Amino acid sequence: MEVLAIFTLVFLALRTLISLANLMSRLHLPDKKPISFPKVSVLIPARNEEAVLGRLLDSLEKQDYPDFEVIICDDHSSDNTEEILNWIAGEDERFHWFLGEKLPEDWLGKNFACYQLAKKASGKYLIFLDADVELSTNAITKAVALFQKNGLALLSVFPQQKMESFAERIIVPVMNWILQSLLPMILVQKSKFPSLSAANGQLMMFDAENYRTHQWHSKVRKQNVEDIRLARMIKSEGFKIAVLLGDNDVFCRMYRSFDEAVVGFSRNIHEYFGGRRIVMLAFWLIVCFGPFIVFFSFGWWFLGLFVILVLANRFFISLACRQNVFLSVLLHPLQMISFTFIVFHHIFRRIKKETTWKGRKIKL
Repeated sequence: MEVLAIFTLVFLALRTLISLANLMSRLHLPDKKPISFPKVSVLIPARNEEAVLGRLLDSLEKQDYPDFEVIICDDHSSDNTEEILNWIAGEDERFHWFLGEKLPEDWLGKNFACYQLAKKASGKYLIFLDADVELSTNAITKAVALFQKNGLALLSVFPQQKMESFAERIIVPVMNWILQSLLPMILVQKSKFPSLSAANGQLMMFDAENYRTHQWHSKVRKQNVEDIRLARMIKSEGFKIAVLLGDNDVFCRMYRSFDEAVVGFSRNIHEYFGGRRIVMLAFWLIVCFGPFIVFFSFGWWFLGLFVILVLANRFFISLACRQNVFLSVLLHPLQMISFTFIVFHHIFRRIKKETTWKGRKIKL
């Protein structure tokens, strides 16, 4: 038990150092101008997005980048998505939309929508956005500048999360908490190891020529977690990638309810642990039962050290992700309960070998 307690404390200290390194790295879109302003294609897969699509399109209309097009694939929505698309296409000639083709059996819906969108794009750069994302007025300009400066094949951004309900606050921060305390994000760009990769499908920017040469979405056509797989694949081919935090440039309100968040996060939670569910379970045991392991092995003083490290870890991550520090610390125990729900919902769905998302069944 004492060996396990020592491991728990060392592991927590290491995760706290990683979160501090991520904070100090300041991995945000720099306020720079591009060398040139080539055409950018903003590509949006949309399936039943009437509640959020309008805010994204409004933010795109206000972009200061001089040359871009917006193409939306209506992936057979059953709500009022089409009405919104008809309205915006009539108001702004830069915006276009089309009804996606029937989903083939060997594709997943979002991947196939992205594949179709790329075929219709004419820009030098492709920016894939989820419909629940919003951008600052100069976000595209900053992204192009960084892309050019670093010679990237892929740039991905983890948006700054908007949380308006109590349910969101006790579950949405969990995923950033995992990522920010396990992965030194600067190494995604600096290291050549594909295992040190990360990406977020909510914003992924590609060099169009590189994308068309390799047909990246076609290579992950059946993958439920296409973003992380693409990042590893692109890096393994020797191309440069980078992943950033949204800061005040990229925003997202992912989920509106606890149940929706559990289902959404549980689809890909294992990929944060290299796709290894046994590692995911080991991590869950350590972080949720760590306080008890430390207390029963070494008593109050070491439990106090454990608590201080947890508080520091949450403090650094909250600052890096622009979250409310006080609430992140206060709600940490409830977020660990939420993490438990996500892990075991994933395991349950893995046993069932499928889950449902946006009205479609997905094999796990």
